[in-house]
Amino acid sequence: MKADLHPCGPDDQSRLVIAPSDIAFVICVEGNVLSSQALLLCESLRRYGGAYSNCAIWAISPRSTLPVSDLVQAQLRALDVNVVSIALNKTGSAYGTINRIVAGAWAEQRLTTEFICMLDTDMAFVRPPVFHVADAGARPVDAKGMATAGADDPREAYWAELCELAGIGMERLPHLSTTWCRSVIRASYNGGFLVVRRALGILAETERVFLKAFYRDLRPSRHVADVLASAGHTGSEAASWWGSSQAALSVAISARTDDILLYDAAYNVPLHSLVGEPVLPVDARNPVLIHYHYLAAQSYRYGFIKTLDRIGCAADVQAWIAERLAQLEWQLAGVAP
Repeated sequence: MKADLHPCGPDDQSRLVIAPSDIAFVICVEGNVLSSQALLLCESLRRYGGAYSNCAIWAISPRSTLPVSDLVQAQLRALDVNVVSIALNKTGSAYGTINRIVAGAWAEQRLTTEFICMLDTDMAFVRPPVFHVADAGARPVDAKGMATAGADDPREAYWAELCELAGIGMERLPHLSTTWCRSVIRASYNGGFLVVRRALGILAETERVFLKAFYRDLRPSRHVADVLASAGHTGSEAASWWGSSQAALSVAISARTDDILLYDAAYNVPLHSLVGEPVLPVDARNPVLIHYHYLAAQSYRYGFIKTLDRIGCAADVQAWIAERLAQLEWQLAGVAP
């Protein structure tokens, strides 16, 4: 049996809306650029989250090698964020996205809300969101990358092994279109934005599948030199694993449910892909949740704010983001401007 995908926009009346008391947000934070990202994201939810602005937020620091400073912990707690430092990622891998996998599994086992929203740290809310009741809600990946288009695709064998680890057949992965290049692929969801029903154990299954693949050295790529991520250039070791966390998530979702909701293009907007584009896609306008990747770095910041303006982000939100980015650089350096 193949899962059915259900597109859903913020004004969709066919689904119940998740009550704010029934959802908690989970992010990762470390003693690096993720600290400033975490502060911006948490502040944005408190400021622009609408009905969800007072929801519980859990910031997990899963590697003892990159502890979060006392200053950042105090700032997060001032935002009523639960900060947890616990050595969950013991792989020693340079692939930092493992943090999200182990933090999600930890949260799924210990939180009490019916739903969990997992977010990449390099994101910000710019308009009030609406979350709909479903077993899993996500966005497709932006580009095909290491996804598979079907039986003749060179990536098919990799995905088949992951599906075997999850105990499902490839037919369980429905086809969808990527958000940016519009390629038709077997379902691969962007791990940066995910809403799951906690009781289903999707995040624990993601961890199980990923770690099985990791310790078998089942990488999606072998010859990728580098990836530019939100924390900077990854290097070849991390690049060889790039996309594997999303692949494990995708097969885990299909292993646990058929009720999969695709949020519309206002969520998880790939802002870095829009910078400098002469013509913007219509569905990139009026965003709710932006995913800015490396654009907060000083050398990219002008394009960051300019692109927010081009996609219809409110002027006051643009001004607030620009101001906070400048302030956070000083705060994290421990000095005053």
